[in-house]
Amino acid sequence: MSNFLYASATSTSNIQQVRFSEAHNDSAPMVIIDARTTSLTIGDSVTVYLGYVGNNSKIFTGYVKNITVTSPPTIKKITAYGEMIRAVDYFIASSDPDNPFSRSNIAAETLVHDLMALAGLNNFGYDATSFVFGVQNAVEVNLTAVYDFCSMIANTLAWHLYADKNGKVWFVERKPYVMGGDSSVATITNSSILNASYLESERDLRNRIVVYGGDGISAVASAVSPYLPSGFYKSVVASAWWIDTQSMANLAASYNLTLLNRLTKEATITIMGNAAINARDVITVAEVNTGISGDWYVYGIEHSWGKSGFTTTMTLRQ
Repeated sequence: MSNFLYASATSTSNIQQVRFSEAHNDSAPMVIIDARTTSLTIGDSVTVYLGYVGNNSKIFTGYVKNITVTSPPTIKKITAYGEMIRAVDYFIASSDPDNPFSRSNIAAETLVHDLMALAGLNNFGYDATSFVFGVQNAVEVNLTAVYDFCSMIANTLAWHLYADKNGKVWFVERKPYVMGGDSSVATITNSSILNASYLESERDLRNRIVVYGGDGISAVASAVSPYLPSGFYKSVVASAWWIDTQSMANLAASYNLTLLNRLTKEATITIMGNAAINARDVITVAEVNTGISGDWYVYGIEHSWGKSGFTTTMTLRQ
């Protein structure tokens, strides 16, 4: 394997620097490419590979949103966002306000697929949710971005919505921590770790979930937390008018309690660049100084590539 750095981007050469970032809760990943030469223009599709000669990986597929030219020397700074940016930018506005986008008796995953298709995102994978919308009244969607509405569905059901580096949209039961059935894609040891830190926090813990649906429907799920004072509850409210049955409200409250009633265990590590690791992967870490060990979920990742070197910084959760 060569140690010579390698970077490529569609219709671009003499690349000077690449910065890439993606996190579990991002609407779309972002890449910034500094290059001497490019024929890319606004709206073009761009694919980026990073790594080393003979050992590099695709990190990104998306669309150019901004190009800045500076001089001297002449450098073109290309900013691009992942495929999901199409859903972020697609605003649903019916030509006839009395006849908006509407669906009845539709599974949540099918509704999300139909909405994504409006933005031209037809490559779609999903996990079945057991939620059916529009049972009592049709679900009408208007005057909102496709991503905003679909993300609201995902958050209410404790599901996850994202597009991968190949542009495929996923609506799945992917929690922001290691789940049963996950497999590690890489093992990181002290030999490749440049720095590391570890945090435990109850910042994001919520042990009382209240769901408000339509037509006066509501549900509450709660549980004692060993990380809070006895009898103390931290509450969060999910309000979704399209939840129109009691069973759906109960299930949404239960799902979110499982998601949120937990201590955040978070590590941040910087390693020698590894473009084969992606956000939402699971990796194994053995870091002796801080005691970061075992399997960790890659909650966020940043690649920084330049002529002086290549590093990868990851935010990890268990």
